[in-house]
Amino acid sequence: MSIIRYVSRLLVGLVFTFSGFVKCIDPLGTAYKISDYLVEFGLNGLTDLSLTLSILLCGIELVIGLMLLTNTLVRWAAWMSLIFMLFYTPLTLFLAIANPISDCGCFGDAIILSNWQTFLKNIVLIIFVILLFIDRDKYQELFAPRYRYFFLVFLIFISIGFEIWSINHLPIIDFRPYKIGNNINEGMEIPPGEKNEIYESTFYYKKDGKTQEFTINNIPTTSGWEYVDRKDKLIQKGYEPPIHNFSIISLEGEDITEPILRYNYTFLLIAHDLDKANISHQTEINELAEFLLVSGYDFLCITAASNKQIDNFRLITNAPYPFYRMDPVTLKTIVRSNPGLIMIKRGTILNKWHHKHLPSLGALNSELQSVVY
Repeated sequence: MSIIRYVSRLLVGLVFTFSGFVKCIDPLGTAYKISDYLVEFGLNGLTDLSLTLSILLCGIELVIGLMLLTNTLVRWAAWMSLIFMLFYTPLTLFLAIANPISDCGCFGDAIILSNWQTFLKNIVLIIFVILLFIDRDKYQELFAPRYRYFFLVFLIFISIGFEIWSINHLPIIDFRPYKIGNNINEGMEIPPGEKNEIYESTFYYKKDGKTQEFTINNIPTTSGWEYVDRKDKLIQKGYEPPIHNFSIISLEGEDITEPILRYNYTFLLIAHDLDKANISHQTEINELAEFLLVSGYDFLCITAASNKQIDNFRLITNAPYPFYRMDPVTLKTIVRSNPGLIMIKRGTILNKWHHKHLPSLGALNSELQSVVY
């Protein structure tokens, strides 16, 4: 029984620590996932709490794991791990059956599991959690009683502090397909022998206040039509490459992805939501854009905003650069900052910056001169 107790504590501790850590690295990613859950369950009014919930849930999960690994306050950690599993196991069963969201996000972007894989993982884990809970009073704790709660408070402050730091910087470890060094073109390739996914695209254009649907074969070319949106419906399931929805669309509806990924240097200002974009560093962004445009480089803002939102943003910020559109989920995946800046060269991501940590003109010029590709 002592071996079972040891294995249960160690296994549950490792899973909770790993799961909490990879999500504390990227609390915004977890917030986006929580927001998706709230929308699916009809709780749209609570989406503004997504980031707060993310910070609390990820922090508590990490603390539970660390307490178990250090054999400290095991009774408390056993109770908390059981509560977590009693909540998540039925939830993941529902997700596996209904499949409203393809990835539950239990390990952030570090390990992507299907909903059924997540549910089966939770079934195995809850067995060890129950064993841990049954023997919760039989563990010999590491610290003397008077130090245990000090250690708990210390871990809480460290975990939440780390999450707040992560929100104000880009993730220290990037598990997404758009990390520095990756090539977007290569990420979209289909390996030989794999079937392509087939989508049916519907384009929405507005004229005289009325929105109409069009297929790729009858997109309006006459004046007066305003591009509104594009929706893709999966017709045939096939191999899904790591990057599968990177498509830069002009405000007129033209796909300019291919030429952008062929250019030597391109700077993309990513702002998935212009209405909520942080404009406190907009002067720096405008100066960077003007410097790069004058120097012969391309500088684009990619957003999911409507024409009206773009016009309002231009009016407020005097943005000197052109605007293009992309799927908002893809934009959130590319960079965890609204806005954030990325530098690419022939499709390879060379650098990424949070809007609070933009490069100076001198540093950027030096980097442009030093990059060899």
